[in-house]
Amino acid sequence: MDSTAKNRENTGFFAGFIDGGNVTMHMRMTLRQLELFLALSKRPHIGEVGKEVGLTQSAVSMAIKSLEEILETRLFDRINKKIVLNENGRLFLGRVEHFVLGLKEAESIFRDEHLHGEIRVGVSSSIANYIIPKIFYSFMQSHDGVSFKMDTGNTHEVVSLIENGRVDMGFIEGEYDGLDVQHEVLGKDELYVVTGDASLVREEPYRMEELLSKRWVLREKGSGTRETFMNHLGDLSKSLNVFMELDHTGAVKSILSNRDTVSCLSRYSVQKELKYGLLFRLPVEGYCFSRSFYTVWHKNKFMSSLITTFIEFTRSWDGMSR
Repeated sequence: MDSTAKNRENTGFFAGFIDGGNVTMHMRMTLRQLELFLALSKRPHIGEVGKEVGLTQSAVSMAIKSLEEILETRLFDRINKKIVLNENGRLFLGRVEHFVLGLKEAESIFRDEHLHGEIRVGVSSSIANYIIPKIFYSFMQSHDGVSFKMDTGNTHEVVSLIENGRVDMGFIEGEYDGLDVQHEVLGKDELYVVTGDASLVREEPYRMEELLSKRWVLREKGSGTRETFMNHLGDLSKSLNVFMELDHTGAVKSILSNRDTVSCLSRYSVQKELKYGLLFRLPVEGYCFSRSFYTVWHKNKFMSSLITTFIEFTRSWDGMSR
């Protein structure tokens, strides 16, 4: 190796279109400097970052100072002995974060073929209770270094978690057209009109108009289940007697044993109750309340090998209809 090549290896030389392609910038900086910059942007405490990476406080400070000298600009403001990411630092962070994470990911692929880490997942109610635990379990059987942290809510709440970067990805049971959220179909579902009142059971299907005045117990507004049902009803939804609104499917089911109470719930959520005669399905003439479940993630989310592998696994999982 000649002296020039060796020097480049030691200093971490690279060239990149850091400004998005308008100006080509050739810079001499190390991956360590960039990692420290990212760490300080998330936790602006030099001492704490130094302890995490096994460096002294002065070594971290010198690395950041060297990076700022290379860029010929300040990335942090020093205020009252504290460091705060300034406007230049925020701009630089937006340009290099995915680049650095991509380099680390590429390194880990060749260093360790096993997947490790925690995936933060937002999941809407029906999927959280009846589907996603089975997917988690199946995935973890072959990837014992992986764990999941799950936050639950209705469709709109899960999308909000994704938009705010509080989860890595999500699973929702309603359509959502947010500009920052990408989605793909996880599987198909059908909603059943159900009751616990045996006196409502009959052989011939109901016309929807016959059921509008019953005491409907529905999920809250923002629920994908509720929105699917209302969308299928169209103008008839205006005449629906919404007697109660509840935040959880289990709470809805607990009410349906009362006289004249009816609901519309995912077939996955009522399978056991239908099997043991605790609930009864009321077929409705001319209606099939079908919908899709969706896998969703932020369009700017860095797709690590862990996230990518898990999404691929959900695509091939055979535990639900497609």
